[in-house]
Amino acid sequence: MNNISNYKKELRLRILSVAIEMFKKNGIKSVKMDDIANAMQISKRTLYELYDNKEKLLLECMREDNLRIRSHMAEFLNQADNEMDVVIEFFRIKMEDLENISPYFFLELQKYSNVVSYLRSLHEEDTKKSLEFIKRGIEHGYFLKGLNYEIVVKIAEASTNYFITNKMYMKYDTKELFRNFWIVLMRGFCTSKGAARLTEIFKDE
Repeated sequence: MNNISNYKKELRLRILSVAIEMFKKNGIKSVKMDDIANAMQISKRTLYELYDNKEKLLLECMREDNLRIRSHMAEFLNQADNEMDVVIEFFRIKMEDLENISPYFFLELQKYSNVVSYLRSLHEEDTKKSLEFIKRGIEHGYFLKGLNYEIVVKIAEASTNYFITNKMYMKYDTKELFRNFWIVLMRGFCTSKGAARLTEIFKDE
């Protein structure tokens, strides 16, 4: 029984890994359940026994993908020397993740209400953690004192919503969008100490 359970667990994880890569690279609409089953070299019936529709599969893909990033960042946070190293690592993995993402992925993601609801719930959790993280950065001299960081977070949120609403990812490369937004935002509330660390990282670009 345990062998069957372990097999299904491993199969689920492999399906999620293959499916999210296909969704990101090709867009969600163009990827059929048949395509995923063929890529996995499993029957369509086996796939549907685990995920009976595409939205459920997509939701699990987003959850697993988010867990992957959060686990990595939590591990990195435990060993990082300072807050700037953490934000720079976050920038690195986001840029890496955006390397092969089709703009249609972001466009079509908005059509799945359960996925959108999940991402909104994540945003609320991330906002709380971000404010706690920024507080530590202030104490260590990397982020400016005297700013209302709830407003800063709202500005970041409004900018992201603007990108989505105006479909800027269809006109500009997603890496370019994220890079410009992220660096300008970070420089805006970094102290000279924090900005010096950013300059050191990006001096060769």
